Amino acid sequence: MVGTEYLNAGDHVVQFYGHDEELAEQVVRYLLEALGGGGVAVVIATPEHRREFEARLTRALGGGADLAAAQASGTYQALDASETVRELMTGGQVDPAAFDRVIGGLIRQAGTGGRPVHAYGEMVALLWDDGLVNAAIELEAMWVELGRTHSFSLFCSYPAGSVTGVGYLDAFAAVCRLHREVVGLSPAGASGAGQPGAVRTFAFSRDAPAVARHFTVGTLHDWGAGDIADDAALVVTELAANAIVHAHSAFTILLSARGDLVRISVRDASPLPGAPGTAGVAGAALAPAPLHGLGVVDALASRWGVESLGTAGKTVWVELCR
Repeated sequence: MVGTEYLNAGDHVVQFYGHDEELAEQVVRYLLEALGGGGVAVVIATPEHRREFEARLTRALGGGADLAAAQASGTYQALDASETVRELMTGGQVDPAAFDRVIGGLIRQAGTGGRPVHAYGEMVALLWDDGLVNAAIELEAMWVELGRTHSFSLFCSYPAGSVTGVGYLDAFAAVCRLHREVVGLSPAGASGAGQPGAVRTFAFSRDAPAVARHFTVGTLHDWGAGDIADDAALVVTELAANAIVHAHSAFTILLSARGDLVRISVRDASPLPGAPGTAGVAGAALAPAPLHGLGVVDALASRWGVESLGTAGKTVWVELCR
């Protein structure tokens, strides 16, 4: 588990929490770091969560007067998550101009004079729970873009049960990839009831393919699928290396098992050429070269393919038969 001590300016962390007590403990510690360090704490949450956070902050700060003073001075700012989401949405999608006006304006004002800003938000979780999963991912991506031009740290949260359900594994990986650190991730069962699954995001680094290989092999041995661990290691090494060398991005690995099949998906931030949102057939979008690169993938896989994620990148998936 990653603690909030890892949250510095520019960091983007997500917590998948099992219960509200677990969430409140992490969020309040994160907010106190800003309030105690001459910074600004921004909270965009539901009324229930805001009440719990503020009760804990009051106790930690030594009384309600101190929290009221922080509110009056603008060093503690709280918004309603549902109302803020409504301000950002147009036609079921997040409006980039509205995001810049509402959220960008808030962050710019909070950081006046170089003050450190700690923002906590759960708008993405509300969108996800409403079935607007793509909109939640779009909103996450907008936060990332804002972080490229403004110095602040961001803590997002999702109920773990919402994001690890059947059919959400790819979107779950997208959320992980858009964050630098993950708190409280419990990947077991991420691919559905009775179906083992694991997700991990790897930073853009030269060592990432080797670390990804060890993660994959270890996971398959834990699942009792060590008979295909060598093949999986080759596949993951090739796909991870492609993400680092050619896509020049961090990447997320999704592992899932169903019956005699193990599926490996590697998602990176480099879009496919052509129309966004289209799905490639095996070998169509990335032609394999014999016996090296994706030729190895083609030789080992029972099936493989490439799916476009539009401007967000792509996923290369491979199925190995045990």
